[in-house]
Amino acid sequence: MPQGPDPTSAADLDTATLLSLAGTVANDAVLSALRAHGIDLRPAHGYVFQRLLTGEQSITDLAADLGMTQQGASKHVLELERMGMVTRVVSPDDRRARHVRLTDAGHKAIAVARDARGAFEERLRTLWGDDLLRATRDALVALLDDEGISAQIAGREIPWSRRSSGE
Repeated sequence: MPQGPDPTSAADLDTATLLSLAGTVANDAVLSALRAHGIDLRPAHGYVFQRLLTGEQSITDLAADLGMTQQGASKHVLELERMGMVTRVVSPDDRRARHVRLTDAGHKAIAVARDARGAFEERLRTLWGDDLLRATRDALVALLDDEGISAQIAGREIPWSRRSSGE
């Protein structure tokens, strides 16, 4: 089967690879900002944070929302709990059940990550200018629309299987 030239520069790479690498650069910028604030999170934790932004949840509901097992959700919650980012509280509906809630430290991590994403956006604006940044954003939104992801984004309902990090 014929193959194309062996990529020797970024300009030689296919678009899917470029998008993947650019996503890594963006994630690294956010994680680096978090580490600078003494917050050592992994990308997978961000998906748990996104679900908890809508309010506290049981492990069962969190697992269902993330499209993963209860064991996987429990593992992530335990990691975040040990870091002080979340806490478990008695459910208002069933005193035997526990819900997971973001702590003040968890909300601080979200604020730091949002600031880092804003700084990254400004970096892109400086590198590319307003027109290219807008065109790039429009192209990425069109791709997400075509994949049917936009509605899921609005509801913070992207299933775990869409993510590369797994359980």
